[in-house]
Amino acid sequence: MSRLRFLLSLLFILGVVLSACKTAAEPTQPPTSAEPAPTPRPTSPPKDKLKVAFVYVAPIGDLGWTWAHDQGRLELEQALGDKVETAYIENVPEGPDAERVIRDFAEKGYDLILTTSFGYMDPTVTVAAEYPDTWFVHISGYKTADNLSALFGRMYQPRFLSGLVAGKATKTNKIGYVAAFPIPEVIRGINAFTLGVRTANPQATVRVVWTNTWFGPPEEKEAAEALLDQGCDVIAQHQDTTEPQKAAADRGAVSIGYDSDMRSFVGDTVLTSPVWNWGTKYLDIAQRLMAGTYTTESYWGSMADGIVDLAPFSPQVDPVTVAMVDEYKARILSGQWDVFCGPVKGQNGELSVARGTCMTDGEMLNLDWFVEGVMGEAPAKPPVVEAAAGEWPSAAFVYVGPTGDLGWTYAHDQGRLALEDMGVETAYAELVAEGPDSERVIRDFAEKGYKIIFATSFGYMDSVIAVAEGYPDTVFEHCTGYLTADNVGIYDGRGYQGWYLAGLVAGKMTQKNVLGYIAPYPIPEVVRNLNAFTLGARAVNPAVEVRPIWIFAWVDPPKEREAAEALYDLGVDVIARESDSAEADKLAQERGIYVIGYNSDVARDQAPAAFLTAPIWHWDVYYQQVVKDVAAGTWTSAPVWWGMAEGILSLAPIADFVPQDVQALVDQAQARILSGQFDVFEGPIKDNTGQLRIAEGVTMPDEDKLSFDWLVEGVVGTIPQ
Repeated sequence: MSRLRFLLSLLFILGVVLSACKTAAEPTQPPTSAEPAPTPRPTSPPKDKLKVAFVYVAPIGDLGWTWAHDQGRLELEQALGDKVETAYIENVPEGPDAERVIRDFAEKGYDLILTTSFGYMDPTVTVAAEYPDTWFVHISGYKTADNLSALFGRMYQPRFLSGLVAGKATKTNKIGYVAAFPIPEVIRGINAFTLGVRTANPQATVRVVWTNTWFGPPEEKEAAEALLDQGCDVIAQHQDTTEPQKAAADRGAVSIGYDSDMRSFVGDTVLTSPVWNWGTKYLDIAQRLMAGTYTTESYWGSMADGIVDLAPFSPQVDPVTVAMVDEYKARILSGQWDVFCGPVKGQNGELSVARGTCMTDGEMLNLDWFVEGVMGEAPAKPPVVEAAAGEWPSAAFVYVGPTGDLGWTYAHDQGRLALEDMGVETAYAELVAEGPDSERVIRDFAEKGYKIIFATSFGYMDSVIAVAEGYPDTVFEHCTGYLTADNVGIYDGRGYQGWYLAGLVAGKMTQKNVLGYIAPYPIPEVVRNLNAFTLGARAVNPAVEVRPIWIFAWVDPPKEREAAEALYDLGVDVIARESDSAEADKLAQERGIYVIGYNSDVARDQAPAAFLTAPIWHWDVYYQQVVKDVAAGTWTSAPVWWGMAEGILSLAPIADFVPQDVQALVDQAQARILSGQFDVFEGPIKDNTGQLRIAEGVTMPDEDKLSFDWLVEGVVGTIPQ
């Protein structure tokens, strides 16, 4: 019986989990099997040496599934040396041939026999019953016995991470997926990958072509070429060979591998690969057998266990994408979040997993429907669930830059992700130009029924007001603006507090007493921050002068780098940038000077020797409060201008190479700000013409701060008109 027919008969006749060849083993609690869980076998006598045999369904040269298992065998040999003897047979068909090979290994006295394809399950069970003193481990099955364990891994976790990479890489928003059989294991992988793709790029879709083979190089290549012909510019796969990756490379596209680090075999067009680390578990089993402590197990290991992971990235993967993947990987490893936690919509657009709930192991092991964003046919239609009573209101975000700018938009998107952790359904649009485009995007979110819409750039203000009038039941929140309505609130943070503290650091670290400041637009917000930075620097170093360069852009990496170069040419040795990208940071690292970042701390990795600190945002504090207020019916449109005391912003950790006395100075100033004993704009303060603007003992009122239109003493230049 072929692998697929064998599988389908088990699925429909026995009604148990799950799939073929590489289908997941049972988790600790069996999903649907009627068989009683075996009593753990008493510990075996310790062994000084171990004989281990492997049964492979395909050739080692597939560079995929079997190759990865054989790497585990080699790792076992390397780790245990002369304490282990291994053997293997490849290309063993499932069925009678498999039973003969397994029995032959048992008859030859092998202590541990690993059978690495789903179709080997029943032959393994049969032989295990005949050789009770031999240990058997079956990969991807669900049957166990006193001397038989089942083993698999949660490959859907790195699949999701690889989807993030693919979502960021596509230019056509069409991603191809070459898939073996429409069984739960493969569908689970497609869904996890697609959830990752759509997290990184909500406009992208994943197109599936079935090959109905695990190991079929010609079929795999043809399927990839068909997807490329449809305009796909990223190819992923659940197959055993590198043929889909080769087809992508031949056509100038990129790809995501599987099973092994396929970049090693194809090249840098393979951006990354979800990979198996079988050696990790094989060594664990062997060592426990040798110690006499191994007992029967049904193992479904995770990334935290090390059995599955994501291969190193190609140089073609940009640092922004790497940072996003690292962030989600950390969330998975922490155990606080997993891929199939709601809200998850089905292919039909209806809610299939409610927010605040996660799919059980049994549900994941029996997945037979596609999530939203997959184009192709699955065996079943997605379930439709009712939204939980008292659920959080949905929220949409409109961003002026890319989520990967490592700056302003990145910081806001961290706030959005915090809402998702609460169970809030969110959506976002990035790189939305201010003006007519923003009005169209905002209206589209309102039309789709999002309860709260956060517009995160000053230039969206008029668009928000225009759309809000037509959707009185929708709550609109505009960041940095000043116009409100009954259903429009405005919010901002006292960023100048963090900029004052950053100025203290810059003033202490400069040797030339010349600081640079990359300023986006001559608006009160930027003028206010520039002035606060200058006041901080001159508070510790009165000889300091600050030279701004106005770039008239929020995020424009080439302009930002040009400005940083111009400042370096002017002789500055510390560059502060209120711009959104890390280009100034990189230049500072290259030129051996320092930089003050902004918005987030992620850019530190771009310039570890140059990055001093940064005023950073914690928008999650505000976004979570708004959602709670809307849910409770207590939201109002009253303007909000929070500061460090409310937790909406802080100063990033100061670099280790900065002297401790500087850290102590900053800590003291921060404590005074948090206590309310000190205000940055407390007189006496002169402007840069020498005129006294704020008298001694007087604090600048908020209305004046919000309309700042003059430069403090120490700033060189004027505000552009």
